[in-house]
Amino acid sequence: MKYLKALNAASERYLSRFTRKQFFFAAIAVTAVNYSLAYTIPGYKSIYLAMIGGWLFGMIFASFHSAK
Repeated sequence: MKYLKALNAASERYLSRFTRKQFFFAAIAVTAVNYSLAYTIPGYKSIYLAMIGGWLFGMIFASFHSAK
């Protein structure tokens, strides 16, 4: 259990370095790359880039302040 708490604290420290605006622009960039690859390369389909873009967009709404 203490390993999960340590992992959670480490991830909160890392993710709190970034602002919501930075997550938003990263989500836009990943989505734009995925969109352009899908329309320039025949048969291209990447669920992984779509998931990463969705995760980055979702991080806009997450809060990283620990409840003490």
